[in-house]
Amino acid sequence: MTLIGRLSEPDIATLPDWEAAEVLNVPDVTLPIVVTWEPTRIGIGSVMDALGAQAGAALLDVLTLMATNNSTLRWGLRTLEQNGLNFSLPSVRSEIDALVLSGVITEAQRDALFALSRRERHPSWSEYYGVKVDARAVGIARGARE
Repeated sequence: MTLIGRLSEPDIATLPDWEAAEVLNVPDVTLPIVVTWEPTRIGIGSVMDALGAQAGAALLDVLTLMATNNSTLRWGLRTLEQNGLNFSLPSVRSEIDALVLSGVITEAQRDALFALSRRERHPSWSEYYGVKVDARAVGIARGARE
């Protein structure tokens, strides 16, 4: 959608340029959610808090046993022990997804762990369509109509 097209829609067609620009720069709940991953430093306590003490401890015990034969898990656990596992990294998330596929953890557990780093938000119209919108841009798009 173009800026000119959006500005002709009834909800903002009659707004002053500055106000139309404001509307186009606030989160729009009609647009698809944007997922971002916040850099985190996840440790053992975070895992136990996210999954519950018993389930978290049980998972850590299973992973510890598995880590004796899996170097990726071994080093991942070591990083976790040092409060440094970062779920914002795609490589870390793919390893956790692999644990779901192998039946070590459930999707619900994965989602609880990912919630420690995953952020969801609605973008603004401006962000979603990659258009810089300010009062000047609105005025130009409208043909400098006041």
